[in-house]
This record gives sequence, structure tokens and C-alpha cells, in this order.
Amino acid sequence: MNNLKLSVLVLTILTGINLSFSQIKLKGLEDFRTPQGDWFEVKSVEVDSVNYQFLNFKKGAGVFVNGEIGKTEHIETQESYGDVELHIEFLLPKGSNSGIYFQSRYEIQIFDSYGKDDVAYSDCGGIYQRWDESKPKGEKGYEGISPRVNATLPLGEWQTYDIIFRAPKFDQNGNKIKNAMFEKVVLNGQIIHENKEVTGATREGLDAAEVAFAPLRLQGDHGSIAFRNILIRKLDNTRETKLNTWVDLFENSEKTGPNYDFIVNGDATEQEANTMFEYNGKELKAMYKWKKTAAPYGVAITKKAYSSYDLKFEFKWGERKFEPRLDKIRDAGLLYHCPVGSYAWPSSLEYQIQEDDCGDLWNILGAHCDVLKDGEIQKIEKRSYSSSKKWTNEEKPGWNQVLLQVRGDSAKYYLNEVLINEITNATYGGLSLKSGFIALQAEYSELIYREIKIKEVQF
Repeated sequence: MNNLKLSVLVLTILTGINLSFSQIKLKGLEDFRTPQGDWFEVKSVEVDSVNYQFLNFKKGAGVFVNGEIGKTEHIETQESYGDVELHIEFLLPKGSNSGIYFQSRYEIQIFDSYGKDDVAYSDCGGIYQRWDESKPKGEKGYEGISPRVNATLPLGEWQTYDIIFRAPKFDQNGNKIKNAMFEKVVLNGQIIHENKEVTGATREGLDAAEVAFAPLRLQGDHGSIAFRNILIRKLDNTRETKLNTWVDLFENSEKTGPNYDFIVNGDATEQEANTMFEYNGKELKAMYKWKKTAAPYGVAITKKAYSSYDLKFEFKWGERKFEPRLDKIRDAGLLYHCPVGSYAWPSSLEYQIQEDDCGDLWNILGAHCDVLKDGEIQKIEKRSYSSSKKWTNEEKPGWNQVLLQVRGDSAKYYLNEVLINEITNATYGGLSLKSGFIALQAEYSELIYREIKIKEVQF
């Protein structure tokens, strides 16, 4: 297994094998609107070793800082967004305070909360309260939501948010029919919110009517803060559920567009990423157009999260392999219950697709489960990567048939119609893991997936 790298290119299939970027990496201040106040870019940031209330900088680019003293304007993205998945990393000094405003209105709080036993909406990870100045004193603030746990890291460490946000929805007449919602908020690998609605703009959010699309805002006036690796994946027009009906997992309909993104690790160019994957509606081919001897790895990952379903496809290895696995067996994988989808190697449970190891289980980067065999639960040690071998080797030359039957936090692995593994008690971030995105991997080898079908079921 390779360590995750956050520099990614994300491509979306529009029609045939024509690709375009779906995920945006905010690379510089040019990606934000003006005015920008005192915000500037640096190469690196650290908390001062003597005065913990200050940040020290090294010249360069890639990290956004809100001025020398941390008292400046908020900044907003050039582009407006609806449903999104956000990955963002932040560092703040002692006692500092900031926030991330989705659609410039709905705030997830950033605060120096490390070590607190009891956390409130105003602590790191809180969904900030709404505010009504017309109400009596002591009643002006309402609807703030505390994080489930205090997942804040110690002072001086970079911290990570992965957030799935759903924008409010409106009918044809502009009437709101669904509130904004934080579908999932993950702070430093811990799930702190799931499916939390927000009825309107939180305090200090943009004081304007709610809309379907609006910019992302970073708070700049409450103390020093640094941000880096800001990745935004668009999740608009998620597929409707069709129970008990086989459909193409990677359906590309005229109404909703494509159901997946390509996410490629490393510093691949757009042209290189276009040659890594190709999909024609029937086959997903990986690496067949790749010309170099070395290659990155990547995934084709759904925009919709799935919970209980049957997933089936066929796969066949190609001939060529690429550095750094020229002298190793061919390797790939089916990743499921990915809590978030902005990574080329996401946290997930894996149905291993590897020569002579097809059907092995892997627990990846915080996702974990047990094995269920002959009615007995077999515990697996919790590590960043842990595994359990398949029960029997059913792989054959040429095409192989995979069937994954998922029912909430349990799943059965079949290969060529034989049950070869079974898992249960899936967890992630301190909670039961019962749903997530689905991804097919490409790892340095030619590979074809075909007839990729999913059937959602009631469970």
C-alpha cells in the first residue's frame, strides 16, 4: 500500500471518453474574489516556539495566511457551489478563531479547543449558531450544534476537515423545499456530524436570502489562521435511488450528468490523466493509453454514496506493468464505503483485486471491520492498513466475475460465483460505517473493468 498524497487531478466523464475537471484545487489567491484584505501566500507556516499566539512563515506559495496580525477581511472563492465535498487543512496559533462558511452562509467553526472535555457549537467542529437581533437578550442565538466529540489536535499541528455539504433546494418558483445540510463532517479522521440540517445562515454568515449556488468563504477577522490543500469536489445532481433494479454504476445521463470522477495521484498533467482512464459506457480501461514507463495510481469514484446493494462486474488484466511495480504482481481493488471521495487512496473497505489474492479484505486508513466465517466473528487488529485473506482461490485466466453484496455494515465477497470472504461490524471515525462512495482502482497495471452494474436494495 502507498501513502496518500493530496495533490490530485480529478476528471469527470461528460460523454463517451471526453473528460473534464470536476474537482477544483484552490492553488492561489487568484482563485478568490477581491478585495482580499491582508491575505497572502507562503510556502510553510508554524506556530512560534516562544509566543504561541503568533505564526512564523517561510516565503513561497501554496499556503494562505490572513495577514501578519490575523485581523482582515474574509475571502470568497471566484466560483459558486451547490452540493460539494470539501477537503481543507488548517493551522492556528493559541487562542485563535476562524471558520469555513459554505455558500458564504453556513459556518463550521475553527477554534483552539484542544483538551476541552465538553465542547459547544463555538468550539472547533461546531456548526455555529444562528442569530436574531430582534429576540430578547439571552435568546438571540439559536440552533448551534456541538460536535459529537472533541477531535481537535494539539497546538501547532496541521488539522484536516473533510466535509460533505448539501445546499438548500428550491422549487420552480424559488420557494425553499429543503434546508441546507451538513451530510458528513470529519475532523482529523473522526466523524463529528452526520445529516445535520441548518434552517438558515449562521451568525456572521452572509446576510442575504438563501440560494442554490454561492461561493465558499474563509473567515479572516477573528485571529491568525493558515489554510492549505483546499480541494472542492462538486456533487450536484446526485442519482435517484432505483430499488431492486440493475443500473450502470457509472451512468452518464442527460439529466444528471456523470456519476463519477477520476482522481489521479501526484503531479500528473491533464493530458496524462486523460490517458490513465477511459470509459465508453461499457468498459472502464485503465493504463492502456499510458506511454511512460512510470505511472501514478488513481480511482474512478462515484458521486453518489451507497448503503445496501449488490455490485457486479468483470475484470481482466492487460499485459503491461509500470514503475514502481514492474517486478511485482498486478494489483488493483474495489473500494467501498469510502466516507469521503477527494482522495486517490481514500479511507475505505477493500475487495482486493490482485493476482492470486483476489478477494482479500483490506481495512484502509481508519475504516475497519471484522470477518464473519462459519457464523463466528474473527477480530482484525486495528491499524492504518490491516487485512484478512480470502478463503479460497477462485481466480482464473482471462475474465473474472466479481459480486459484492453490501448490507449496511456487512458485506459478502464472491468471485466467479463462489463466496470467498465475509465482513461485518464496519466502523469509521468512531461510528458504524453503513454507507459511502464506491471506487475502482488503477495501480500501475493495464486492467479492464466491464459490465459494472449496481442494484440498490432495501435493508
